[in-house]
Amino acid sequence: MFHRILIPVDGSKGAMKALEKAVSLHLLTGSELYLLCVFKHHSLLEASLSMVRPSRLDIPDDALKEYATEIALYAKTHAVELGADESRVRAFVKGGRPSRTIVRFARKRECDLTVIGAQGTNGDKNLLLGSVSQRVAGASHCPTLVV
Repeated sequence: MFHRILIPVDGSKGAMKALEKAVSLHLLTGSELYLLCVFKHHSLLEASLSMVRPSRLDIPDDALKEYATEIALYAKTHAVELGADESRVRAFVKGGRPSRTIVRFARKRECDLTVIGAQGTNGDKNLLLGSVSQRVAGASHCPTLVV
């Protein structure tokens, strides 16, 4: 049925619910789980205009990548705790615009399902669907399960 399931993770409750659902599907199908944390790339101009003045202009990306790595590794550990086969769970970190990066990653890695939280860390609690999950569902080449 499913061979590769992509789960975008951002540390939000919605992403963790999506991860739990994806692990359930993994246990039924034996599929690989690809966990992807996307951090927003900041240009040097954006970094230079920041209220926080780092000593080096590339620090915002470095800090965001490090944080994204922590989120991805935590999600992998949590998936294994939920019963996922550790050898079938892979964690990735990419920089870029979240929705676009998720869709491109799914296509490049030939994922046949994306399981995404309805709202992420930037979600407006008054909305049913967050902007990233809405864009991913609309642009994805494969089915998208919004949890």
